[in-house]
Amino acid sequence: MTATNPDLAAALKAMPLVDHHVHSVLKDPMAEAQLLDALTEADHPIDRQTTFDTQVGFAIRRYCAPVLGLAPFATPDEYLARREELGFEEVTRLLLSDAGIGTYLIDGGYNPQALLPVERMMELAGGARAEAIIRLETTAEAVMAASSSGADFVARLYPALEAAAVGAVGWKTVAAYRTGLDLDPAKPTDAELAEAVEAWFAAGSPGAPARLVDRAIVRHLIWWALERGDVVQVHAGFGNTNLHLPTANPAVMQRFVAATQHTGGRIVFLHCYPFLREAGYLAQVYPHVYLDAGLTINYLGANADAAVRETLDLAPFTKVLFSSDAWGAPELVQLGARLWRDATARVLSDYMSVHRWPLAEAIRVAELVAWRNAEALYRRAFPSGR
Repeated sequence: MTATNPDLAAALKAMPLVDHHVHSVLKDPMAEAQLLDALTEADHPIDRQTTFDTQVGFAIRRYCAPVLGLAPFATPDEYLARREELGFEEVTRLLLSDAGIGTYLIDGGYNPQALLPVERMMELAGGARAEAIIRLETTAEAVMAASSSGADFVARLYPALEAAAVGAVGWKTVAAYRTGLDLDPAKPTDAELAEAVEAWFAAGSPGAPARLVDRAIVRHLIWWALERGDVVQVHAGFGNTNLHLPTANPAVMQRFVAATQHTGGRIVFLHCYPFLREAGYLAQVYPHVYLDAGLTINYLGANADAAVRETLDLAPFTKVLFSSDAWGAPELVQLGARLWRDATARVLSDYMSVHRWPLAEAIRVAELVAWRNAEALYRRAFPSGR
């Protein structure tokens, strides 16, 4: 393997990051079981040994342990004891500070009651800034909970979405979990939407609507956001067992992507594993498509180079973004940044050595992914640039 270019590695280490898709961390006190659960997408309890005998477990022992004052590859028992000794705030502060992330775009839609308030997380991150990403399905569910009929839901929906948009820089859809990404490309008609809304209302009970799994309503929400000219983040690829992996492939959303390319909105496929190449293809051939490798990099650990390399296969370099997709564990924020920096340094060093890329060009590409593309895409968060 090509040796990492030291000048490139130094530039990446000093480079600020915009984490364009992330969540908050679990509240204090964080029990061991909660930490272990946050380090897997499995839906069954995972024991200590099983958690650490994974790529992400080894990465924590290699990279997070020294941040907490331990030797690299401290044992799991030593690591967890050190966490307990330092305490929640100090561990969180050390790990978030080490990440070097200046701006977090935070999706607060998953289990928010278990998470630290964003303002407190930013304090522990050394005064980083935070902007909001709003989940479309979660917003619709909250509106339905307050509605007295399907027609009342439709009347309430648009004011609620517009109000949410005021404090947000983009939207997130979890269609991969709710319907799959193989969506009908057509924008739902008013009659189709009304029928779907009435059926959804009838399936729930006052104050407790059924989970939004209707394909017409989900399609409508995504169309609405894209026609506003907004950014819509789309979970793609692996996640927990609530999704069916084959229908979380970005490729099955191609017809929908093609139909929406003239809306003025932009689509960002998140994480994408094992479908990074499919997402890269869509980013190349459609003007409004972007991607990241997200939580893929954390979970691949020592194999993160493969994910970074695949994001740079087909997609224009101006359409690849950085994210950690950390949820719950501050370790995932730190690892997201550290593993991305190191993997990117190795991949781009290989391009420099084998393909004679100039150092300045390698640094420029790294900067595009680290922060420049996010600042250009989420213009609401960065109205005047850096």
